[in-house]
Amino acid sequence: MSYVHTEIQNDALYITLDYPEKKNGLDAELGTSLLEAIRAGNNETSIHSIILQSKHRAYFSSGPRLEDLLICASDQSDVRLREVLHVLNHCVLEIFTSPKVTVALINGYAYGGGFNMMLACDRRIALRRAKFLENFHKMGISPDLGASYFLPRIIGYEQTMNLLLEGKLFTSEEALRLGLIQEICENKQELQERVKNYLKAVSEGYVPAIAATKKLLKGKAAEELKQQLEQETEELVALFKQTEIKKRLEALV
Repeated sequence: MSYVHTEIQNDALYITLDYPEKKNGLDAELGTSLLEAIRAGNNETSIHSIILQSKHRAYFSSGPRLEDLLICASDQSDVRLREVLHVLNHCVLEIFTSPKVTVALINGYAYGGGFNMMLACDRRIALRRAKFLENFHKMGISPDLGASYFLPRIIGYEQTMNLLLEGKLFTSEEALRLGLIQEICENKQELQERVKNYLKAVSEGYVPAIAATKKLLKGKAAEELKQQLEQETEELVALFKQTEIKKRLEALV
């Protein structure tokens, strides 16, 4: 079964997450399929945009599932955790360094790693019903998938600390106010129309020029993100060796 579907429309690649059993939870299986799809889009010269979306109305991604995290916490080695983070970190890097214009369409809730992966996109558009959550603090773990890189740069240190330590669910209106998303649409029809118009404007550009523009604007950011992802991995591996993490996860499952 494929958890990721791809379709090209008017030189734009739509990547659709479809993992209902885990509510598009981020694990090695979904991550591997997603990474392959993103890389294929990045290497396709005719593509000008990559759109990341969910097939399901209620959620964009639930992030890593508690059950999967508990398995990692119960493992005597860190191999499983490192394998999962390795593939998901590469998904984030491929999105962030993509020569294409990347767009995330958030139709429902985006939690934890799913929320962080969304932040790697150039443009983020959400339905008004969308909800967001960074819940690492309650699980006793540190941020992953670039949260510690993206959030301070988008909303500043103080707001980032509030977001991570409070661990509260917040709305699309709050996300827009903070600059975590750029637009809110009232319904799916409006969202599709807005994306269509945005992609039409993008398609009028020259694909190599788009790639050059992104390269100039991001400068050394890709290397900085890579280093931060590696540091996030090491912090998580160290935390998962502590018995307290397993206790916290068991209490939440």
